[in-house]
Amino acid sequence: MGLRRAIAARLGVDRNGLYKVSKLMAADEALKTRILAVREKHKYYGHCRLALELRVNHKRIQRVVQLYGLQAPRKLKQVKYHASAGSRPAPRNLLLELGIIASYPGHVWACDFTFLWFGGRWYYVATVIDLYTREIVGWSMGTNHDTKLILGALYDGLSRHNTPMYLHFDRGSEYLSGQHLDLCESLEIMVSASDKGSPWQNGHQERFYGTFKQELGPVGSLQSEGELFERIALTLNYYNTKRIHTKLKTNPHQYRQNYNYQYITRLADKTEVRDKVLQISGS
Repeated sequence: MGLRRAIAARLGVDRNGLYKVSKLMAADEALKTRILAVREKHKYYGHCRLALELRVNHKRIQRVVQLYGLQAPRKLKQVKYHASAGSRPAPRNLLLELGIIASYPGHVWACDFTFLWFGGRWYYVATVIDLYTREIVGWSMGTNHDTKLILGALYDGLSRHNTPMYLHFDRGSEYLSGQHLDLCESLEIMVSASDKGSPWQNGHQERFYGTFKQELGPVGSLQSEGELFERIALTLNYYNTKRIHTKLKTNPHQYRQNYNYQYITRLADKTEVRDKVLQISGS
């Protein structure tokens, strides 16, 4: 009697069943190794992003993660900041009232800021996100949460991207300042503000900051403001160009590149059809 048959008989199970279990265990071990390899680069990937990265069914990933205790570290608890009333009345919530959903890059941008404790004081990070591509198109860092901070992020975005059609924000005094609203008006950007006490209406930014602070990690060991700036820049670059966004199934930068390629292809196809029609008609 073979060893496998003897073990199966002792356990009271079918020998073929024992073989299947053994094969499954080997496959799980191999998948565990692949998951750990991904975690070297993407420490906070959960089972959904792991499934996308490894091209494996997410239920199988979830089972192996639970089996070997490979859960990602928990997200940091977010602290909410409530800014004072602005110097101008808040604009209407156009996104909500008109049912606007971002349908192409540059259609709708949203902006907000968060804060970090470093070197015995608060630092503030303002960001602007494209709601279609989920890409952080602009950002700035400062020691004060003022108009200069949020304008820095907007100018950063405008220096590298076309002017958006809509810009959405919360009712912080920084965003309701005359300087900010006048700039948007001069650029013909239609502004939209969340309702009072409704931060979820700027939910993309809220969710992004949870991811951002998690990926940024503890900053207490950094030695200078310059190192903090560099860490933030690297984290944002990782988010834009490497980290898979579960809704997009790729990173934001690649998603925008894919859209641009498809747009150019469609435009070329339309031009080709038009030229053929003109040739046939003799125009």
